[in-house]
Amino acid sequence: MFRETVTENGAVRGIPCGWPSITVYYGIPYAAPPVGDLRWREPQPASDWEGVRDCARGSAKCPQLGVGKGSFFEHEFYPVEERMDEDCLYLNIWTPAQSKEEKLPVLFWVHGGAFMTGYGHSAHFDGEHFARQSVILVTINYRINVFGWMVDRELTEESPFHSSGNYGLMDQIAALKWVRRNIANFGGDPDRITIAGQSAGAGSIQCLCSTPLTKGDFVGAIFQSGGGVDALGDMNYPLLADVEARMNLTESLGVKNIAEARALPWEEVLKRWAATMPGPAINRTPVLDGYILPKSTYQVFMDDEQAHVPYLIGYTEKEGIPLTPNRDAMVSLAKAMYGDRAEDYLALCPQTEEEFPAYRDGLFTELLQTGCECWAEMLDERGGDPVYVYELARHLPGDDKGAFHASDLWYVFKTFMRSWRPWTPRDYEIAWEMNTCWANFAKHGDPNGDRMPAWRPYTNDSPETLVFGDEVTEMKEVPRSARVLFRKAFLKNGKE
Repeated sequence: MFRETVTENGAVRGIPCGWPSITVYYGIPYAAPPVGDLRWREPQPASDWEGVRDCARGSAKCPQLGVGKGSFFEHEFYPVEERMDEDCLYLNIWTPAQSKEEKLPVLFWVHGGAFMTGYGHSAHFDGEHFARQSVILVTINYRINVFGWMVDRELTEESPFHSSGNYGLMDQIAALKWVRRNIANFGGDPDRITIAGQSAGAGSIQCLCSTPLTKGDFVGAIFQSGGGVDALGDMNYPLLADVEARMNLTESLGVKNIAEARALPWEEVLKRWAATMPGPAINRTPVLDGYILPKSTYQVFMDDEQAHVPYLIGYTEKEGIPLTPNRDAMVSLAKAMYGDRAEDYLALCPQTEEEFPAYRDGLFTELLQTGCECWAEMLDERGGDPVYVYELARHLPGDDKGAFHASDLWYVFKTFMRSWRPWTPRDYEIAWEMNTCWANFAKHGDPNGDRMPAWRPYTNDSPETLVFGDEVTEMKEVPRSARVLFRKAFLKNGKE
């Protein structure tokens, strides 16, 4: 069996999956541990090792506060508490290859978690079913929260790129470059890499599609519940200078300078950062730093400078993240998003308290639907890259949550055995369809294949979405509210 291979730093040994011909390699270092003096610096090359590295278990996850004890998402996705450590820059590879000569397509996955939580080997991620379809899956860990997005003038001044705050993106780029250099030894084709992610992972993928630093490194991109034209407010990343003006590391972490901050144990950094929650004292997202992100992802797209590759992009029917918990928040958000046009938008919003809950629960989905459809329509107008749009509308069995945010992960990765839900034959059918479509997209830049529902690109002449529903999977026009139509016009007109 093909269980051992070499990387640029040394030999590695994987373990068999449930399907014995598939090998998984957990915890391969793609960069040096970002500890001590390397905290809040660009990732450095991993060190070489002697002998064969045992890759039977995943690495520690980046230190994080978690999604909340007893919360819905903890119960759904994180039933076991994995160990944490700042030494977290590792990746995992599932490969069906029996030799280095097979040159299989690669799916490079970036996890979500609001840029604050998550890790690449959590229970709902597994590459065995992709590998059964001759696609290699790579999942990664990267720096998040205070470790991934710290901004400070002192950090900017010491950086050779005159940048701070995008360490998580630097990690993702370093991992992608590592895969390009090494995946051939795992039977993969470095020229057939598709990048993919969900939620903040999708936002990260859009950053990788927007930065000049990854040009030519991938051949396709997948955004799940987080990508598109200005899809979500927390992906309108701030300017580096604006964050520097409002952040004060001395006050935020109680230190005199960066050297003192780097001397703190990671546990103490996490504790002090947690005390600043939920305010803006420490930045928690990427920034427009002039290096990785010279300008906003929205402006990159408006200037037609994003990666010119095929796209698969979509959302769930009941995303459900409450962006506007009350009517005052609705008004504030409208003013922030639409400025002088806010009153025009608010006229389309519910006018009574009885109507407000439906708006609150559906806004996140509306924003994602708009971002996805705008992406497809504008690329079609430019005569550009094909865009395949999907919606998961399946009401998952076991509760009344519907197709909630991140529920598509169970289907895409076919990891039902790791879930508490009483899955039905229809769920297994959707999982087979989604996993196969994603695998086909990684292979060909087109999700279609034998025995699969026909999936046509979304165009202005045929504005149809592939809907994975309760009874059937079919192409159809998803209804568009007046607010969706308003936002589409607003975005296409340059936010005017």
